[in-house]
Amino acid sequence: MHGNFSLGILMGISAGLVNGIFLLPMRYTRKWAWENVWFIFAILSTLVFPWIAALLAVPHLTTIFRTSSFSYLVVGLITGTVWGIAQVLYGLGCGMVGIAIGSAVIACTAIISGTIGPIIAYAPEKLVSLSSVILLIVVVLIVIGIYLYSKAGARKEQETAGKDASKQIVKGSLRTGLTICLTSGVLGTAFIYGGKSSTAILAAAEAAGASSLFAFYAAYVVTFNAGTVPGVLYSLYKLHKNKTIINYFKSGSFLWNLALASSMAVLWYGGILLYGMSSQEMGKLGPSIAFALFSSGTVLFANLFGWLAGEWKGASHRTIRGFVNGMALIVLAVLIIAFGLRSHG
Repeated sequence: MHGNFSLGILMGISAGLVNGIFLLPMRYTRKWAWENVWFIFAILSTLVFPWIAALLAVPHLTTIFRTSSFSYLVVGLITGTVWGIAQVLYGLGCGMVGIAIGSAVIACTAIISGTIGPIIAYAPEKLVSLSSVILLIVVVLIVIGIYLYSKAGARKEQETAGKDASKQIVKGSLRTGLTICLTSGVLGTAFIYGGKSSTAILAAAEAAGASSLFAFYAAYVVTFNAGTVPGVLYSLYKLHKNKTIINYFKSGSFLWNLALASSMAVLWYGGILLYGMSSQEMGKLGPSIAFALFSSGTVLFANLFGWLAGEWKGASHRTIRGFVNGMALIVLAVLIIAFGLRSHG
């Protein structure tokens, strides 16, 4: 196995940590609606910061892009656009079926497709290996864990906020909402292939002197810049529909809110980069192992910090037990990855 497996595990868990907490700063914004924050966040996290990170890590980056054939960029442009559409579908799907159910369906679908898909694409010879069997067990544990915690989360909402807590926000049938959530989960893993399959860009970055650990930064510029468009357009639509663009000028807290949105973008994109570096350190199964760690860590730490912030205050003992059981299964899955795959990845 190439790379340092233990370092890859640490990076994957760290990716989940920062991705799990990136929304926390939004709690402290003042007089801005969701779309006010998200518009700034989307521009910084998918347009600006990918360039900053790549310029720092990849020598002669602008020359690489200036001299590259358009065909070098096609994979990143397509996968990035698909990923961006998935982010919009996330909001629509959760609006139809409720956040608890929607986020659980999307998370489960993403973990399954983001773990199994890269094996098929990059290591098909390992489909029937012990490593893949272990990963399949891990995926099952994570999916069951997400089911238990999301069920507890839905119950908690009813216990603490009344029967209308999961009221439909976006009109549409349950079947349509679930279909959108399933689609979002699958398409949301597209960025994996933008970073891994942009082979010409990766080769050009390494030829320019970039470390193999950081060469994918250049590919992520193309991928996430393409993904900017759907997210920004959706935010602009919400700003226009809700007439909230005026908040930028009347809130009196523009710099404060800008700093919070910027910190969200740093955390989120930092998590994406940590995922990419984690996958580089763990051999041919790296993208799959790292994604399992990244996704499970995101769920685990987001809920841990939610617990510490008092989100589960007032929930019944039965509900809390379901939450703890779900989180325990996810911790078990992470431990299996860390110790069960060390000699098999």
